[in-house]
Amino acid sequence: MNHKTAAAPSWQYDERVKAGVDYEDAAIAAEYDSRHAKFRDFEKDARVVMQLLDLQPEHTVIDLGCGTGAFVIPAARSCRKVYAVDISQAMLDRCTEKARAAGLKNVETHCAGFLSYEHKGDPVDAIVSVAALHHLPDFWKAVAFKRMYDMLKPGGKLYLFDVIFTFPVESYQIEFNCWVNGMAEKAGQAMAQETIVHIRDEYSTFDWVIDGMLERAGFKTDLKRSDFPYSLSYVCVRP
Repeated sequence: MNHKTAAAPSWQYDERVKAGVDYEDAAIAAEYDSRHAKFRDFEKDARVVMQLLDLQPEHTVIDLGCGTGAFVIPAARSCRKVYAVDISQAMLDRCTEKARAAGLKNVETHCAGFLSYEHKGDPVDAIVSVAALHHLPDFWKAVAFKRMYDMLKPGGKLYLFDVIFTFPVESYQIEFNCWVNGMAEKAGQAMAQETIVHIRDEYSTFDWVIDGMLERAGFKTDLKRSDFPYSLSYVCVRP
């Protein structure tokens, strides 16, 4: 079931404005899995996230920025219900196709973003956001964290994975060149170009900025680690 969202206030950041790669493009959405499979193991990553969150059969989960369903499909096989949320209808369509092919009836899709998704059900046990938050400028990241906090039940957990920088700002030129060259070697020129677009046009930030936002939203951080170059994973709890 695909749900649409109400119109946003005129002053709210428009998540549909293209920042970086245009995931509204159906061709790009169709190629997403094959491109990213060159340097990501979707099934393995999903299992790790489910273990970190200690997901149980009775749990409900929101995947914000679910993309083509890399986490949604494994989670729906194990949990009571998964709310699959993405601002790109093209990506969400791919997720819907996968859920249908897997015979899953417990996936509810919403074409919405971090700022526009309105959760109508009971507070959930967990929220997952993988490689999506960087599409928001920093102020709106803080708003997104507070909204996620409010969607969780007490004791509920947030898993965040994103491109987040830990290097000293003065070394950014060396670090970015290293990142682009490394992607070219591992995943080819197309992904190297996508990395360039990310650096130039998207909104990745420093870990100390993210740390402060999570704390101010009310979260307690249980885990913070690097599982992937230039990226961090967090597991946070709503006390």
